[in-house]
Amino acid sequence: MRNSIENGGGFINPGVNPDGTPNTTRIPGDGFGSFGYAAYPNAEFVYDASYIKLRQVSLTYSMPSKYLDNTFMTGLSFSLTGSNLWIIDKNLPYADPEAGLSSGNLQGYTTGALPTTQDYGFNIKAQF
Repeated sequence: MRNSIENGGGFINPGVNPDGTPNTTRIPGDGFGSFGYAAYPNAEFVYDASYIKLRQVSLTYSMPSKYLDNTFMTGLSFSLTGSNLWIIDKNLPYADPEAGLSSGNLQGYTTGALPTTQDYGFNIKAQF
């Protein structure tokens, strides 16, 4: 059995009282479910879904043909690519707005979001 409020049970919300002193008031935790507030399961966890993201960048350098005149190649280029480089702005805390597990048409629900990975690549294209 859990402790009562009088015996150190419940929890203390972080913050300060109106007079500026730290909050030390314990409140019961039975109003909360596994997904947050039992009385307001949606209202406390609805976020603006807008975000700004640098999703992909690709830089390519093509070797000038004058350097390839005496070779068997007709073209040579080098490319650097990167994806998921920067989430510039988002309203969803602790997760990438594009991440999460889903099956089918599960719009507006985030679950199982893993940390975002950045991908880098290098490419050489030779034409003969």
